Amino acid sequence: MKEKTMGRSKRTRKAKKSKNFLLYILLVIVTLYVLYMIVDQQIKIRDAKTELAQVDEIIFTQEQKNAELKKVSDAVKNNDEKAFAGYVERIAREELDYVKNGEVVFINIAGD
Repeated sequence: MKEKTMGRSKRTRKAKKSKNFLLYILLVIVTLYVLYMIVDQQIKIRDAKTELAQVDEIIFTQEQKNAELKKVSDAVKNNDEKAFAGYVERIAREELDYVKNGEVVFINIAGD
């Protein structure tokens, strides 16, 4: 009778060892998956922050342009020719590269 009970206990030990091994493997797989998901989310968050910074910069630039156009619009409404002429002159110089008669333009080739 003792032989039968000893055989059973060896089998239950083997079953427990294989069960524990499977649980260990499952735990390792789940841990690796969680780590992968954390790293993936961090990468997505970093990319989203970069994109947000770019969009904030675009918004800031556009708000400055809007404020400038508002000033010009107010100048036109109030018949403030001096302010409007200053705006037109600045646009002609900066965007169209115009110069006044007799004006000498120096170009910095060093890029400083």
